[in-house]
Amino acid sequence: MRITIVGAGSVGTHLAKYLSGEHMDIFIIDKDAGKLAMLDAEYNLMAVMGDGTDFSTLRHAEVEKCDLFIAVTDVAERNIVACGMAKSMGAKMTVSRVDRYDYMEKHNQDVLHSMGVDKVIFPEFLISKSIIESLKHSWARNWYEFNNGEMIMIGVRLTQNAPLSGIYLRDLPLAQRFFHVVLIRRNFITLIPNGNCQLLPNDVLYITTSAPKHEEVALLAGKQPFEIKRVLITGGDKITEMTLNNAPKQFMFTVVENDLERARALTRNCPNCDVIHGEPSEYEVLEEAGVKRADAFVALADTSEGNILSCLMARDLGVRKTIADVERQQFLNMAESFKIGAILNKQMLMANAIFQILIDAGSLSSKCLVLPGAEVVRLEIKEGARITKAKVKDLNIPEEITFAGLIRNGRSELVTGHTLFVPGDHILVVCLKGALQKAKKLFGF
Repeated sequence: MRITIVGAGSVGTHLAKYLSGEHMDIFIIDKDAGKLAMLDAEYNLMAVMGDGTDFSTLRHAEVEKCDLFIAVTDVAERNIVACGMAKSMGAKMTVSRVDRYDYMEKHNQDVLHSMGVDKVIFPEFLISKSIIESLKHSWARNWYEFNNGEMIMIGVRLTQNAPLSGIYLRDLPLAQRFFHVVLIRRNFITLIPNGNCQLLPNDVLYITTSAPKHEEVALLAGKQPFEIKRVLITGGDKITEMTLNNAPKQFMFTVVENDLERARALTRNCPNCDVIHGEPSEYEVLEEAGVKRADAFVALADTSEGNILSCLMARDLGVRKTIADVERQQFLNMAESFKIGAILNKQMLMANAIFQILIDAGSLSSKCLVLPGAEVVRLEIKEGARITKAKVKDLNIPEEITFAGLIRNGRSELVTGHTLFVPGDHILVVCLKGALQKAKKLFGF
């Protein structure tokens, strides 16, 4: 599969990083020779210097052979023009990054489609959706749904007194096998666990289960689900506005914004929330905003480090759920070590959205989720695949790979040692970075 990316900024670079590991033909276009040189040296891709809205540049990148064309510069109009040009030159599918909510509306997407834009991705909208999802599930760090929500994967930090704390996976009673621990994040290291793995306090576990069982998983992890009503948000940009306008009515929002014009605009556009003009890093301002009465705290200010620090302050003041937007990659591990409840990252959300588009397009490389240090892939079992020759317990599965779940005839179920796969099954495979090709060989790719 050939993919062309226009824009070597943070989003484009992140996409190139993940897609280049998929053994695809990746072309990336940008006017900045320095950015391209770094990408060319580090990743398996072809760098093309030039303007993504220039015909000669697009021809040099051979967009007529392109299966997926992704324009992710900071200017939505340039992305739309680039997609239209690429589509007219022969690109099979085009994706444009946009920067306003009205681009997401159905009637406007019809117009964009007539201009050659097949899909639009709005990173800030993705973050807003993730915030709302996180507020709905008070005890979880991450919440991902598969097969129309029938199967879920939950990220949760294990507490000191949790029933699972100190347990070896091999010792779990069969009665509790309604879930599967597919990944462990421990001291910045990502592990695929086996039966000899002991679950330790402060481990971040990624667990798959059926939707009706999620509260039982919470209790096993030492978490007590609680209802979130009062939410305090710091930062009043477009992410905040979309969150306020799209969240269920059960939430009551207060926003702290230090820019007076943005605070006034938020008051006009979101009349059902309280807006306080002030510096969100100051204790007195947060106290005035009612931080001690808040059930959740969402940090959406302009800096990653500021968001981390304000979440720590909120947690010390008794807020049970904290959510931080952390865009700088070097701060992601720091945020994880400080036990912030949920960490959002625009680049990772964008990558997940692109992978979903690849699935919808029927690509064999159907990566559907990026996790810290790992990937989740949905693969269909082909006729004659080695993985159908024996039960799971008798297969020589590489230690970097595990099975998160099985979708058979449209129904979801967990995989056990006695599962026997058949052609046509769809398997959610979790693999450490770099192990995807091993997984594909098992499935006959």
